[in-house]
Amino acid sequence: MKLFKLSLAAVVAAGALTSVASATPLEEAIKNVDVSGFARVRYQNTTSNNPIKNGANAVDSSNGQYRFTADINFKAALDDNFYGILGFRYDSQDISGDANGRTNTAQDDKGVDNYGQTFNVRQFLLGYKAGNTTIQAGRQVLGTFFTDDMVGTGIKVLNSDIPGLTLAAVAFDDLQNDKDIRTSNGTVASAGTFNYNLYGAAAIGSYDPVAFQLWYANLQDIAALYAVDVAVNFDVTSDINLGFQGQYAGSSVNDRITPAFDDADFWALQAKFKGFGVDARAGYVDFSVDDNKIGLISFEDQGKFIEAGEDLYDTYSGFYGDNNYFFLVAGYSFDKFRVGVDYVNGKITKVQTVGEQDAYEVVARLDYAYSKKLKFQTWYGHYEIDGKDTLKDVETDRIRFDARYNF
Repeated sequence: MKLFKLSLAAVVAAGALTSVASATPLEEAIKNVDVSGFARVRYQNTTSNNPIKNGANAVDSSNGQYRFTADINFKAALDDNFYGILGFRYDSQDISGDANGRTNTAQDDKGVDNYGQTFNVRQFLLGYKAGNTTIQAGRQVLGTFFTDDMVGTGIKVLNSDIPGLTLAAVAFDDLQNDKDIRTSNGTVASAGTFNYNLYGAAAIGSYDPVAFQLWYANLQDIAALYAVDVAVNFDVTSDINLGFQGQYAGSSVNDRITPAFDDADFWALQAKFKGFGVDARAGYVDFSVDDNKIGLISFEDQGKFIEAGEDLYDTYSGFYGDNNYFFLVAGYSFDKFRVGVDYVNGKITKVQTVGEQDAYEVVARLDYAYSKKLKFQTWYGHYEIDGKDTLKDVETDRIRFDARYNF
C-alpha cells in the first residue's frame, strides 16, 4: 500500500512538471491576444403616466435606476488560420430613490438581459480565416440587419472575394432569450422565439459613393424578413458632406403558428448633412400591418433600421396598425462637446381598440469626449401620445447619464 502511494505521488509530480514545461509563457500568450469591448455606468430616471399599460386613471409614477455594464472580448490567434474569441459580460441594475430596492450584489441577482445572471460568458467561438473567407462557429453576436446585440449559438460565414462586396450567411439553432424580442403584448411566439432556428443571407456592397445591403432571414416556423438598404454619400467640398439613404423591408408571417400576427411593410428615407461642426439628418418612416393584427420587421429591438428619438418608437419587433413619423436630428460639435436635439412627430398605434394616435417626442442631448476612449453622454427626452378622448394622454419624461470607456 505504501509503495502504491509513493508511485501515485510520483506520477502526479511528474505530470505537474510536464505541464509547467509545456506551458506558454504569460508574456508570449498576452502578445497574441487582442482585447476589445467597453465598460459603462448608467443612471436614468423615468416619470410617466401610462394609461395604455396601467388603465385610464393612471397617475404619475417615477423610478430611477443605476445600471452597470461591461463587455470584454479576448481574441487570440491559435494556430495557422485559427483564432478563438472569449467574451465576458457583466450587467447589473440597482433601483434608485424611494422604491423598495437594494444594491444587487446578492447571489440571486439575475442581471438585465436575460442571461440568467449578472456575470456570464457572452461569446465563446472558434474562428477560421483563409484568404477572403471567414468562418465562425459557437456562441456569438448574430450581427444581422434584423437584430441589435442579440447572441446565439451557431455558425457565421463571410466572404469578400469580389472587391467591394461581402457575402454573408448565418445559421443559429439556439438563440438568447433576449428581452428585446418582444411585442406590445409579449414575445413574437408564445412558446418563445429562442426555441426556433434562425437562418439568413446577405450581400453587403460599397462602391463609392454608393453603399447597399440586401438581407433575408428566416426564423423557422415564425416569420421570414427581408430588407433593402441603399445609401449615397459624397463630399460637396472639403468641408461639406451630404448623404441620402433609403430602406424598404417586409415580413412574411406564419399565421398558423402566430395567429395574432400578419405580414408587415416598412419604408424610410433620410437625408444627411455634415459640415462646419454641424451634423443633421431629416427623414420619414412608415411601417404598417393589418389593423386587427400585430406586425414585425425586426426580430430584436430596432435592428439596423432608420430611427430617431429614444422612447416613442422604441421597437420594430412588434406594432399595431399604421404608424408613420417624420424626424429632424441636429447637433453642433465644438472642442470636445456636442449639443443636439431630436424632434419626432407622427402617428402611432399603441392599442388596437384606440387606433391611430397623434404623438411627438423631443430629446435634448449633451456629449463630452474626454478622450477617444472615455466619453460622457446625457440626454433628456419628453414624449406625448394623444388619448383620443378614450384614454388620458400619455406623457413620459426620461433623463439618462452615461459614462463609457471603450477598450
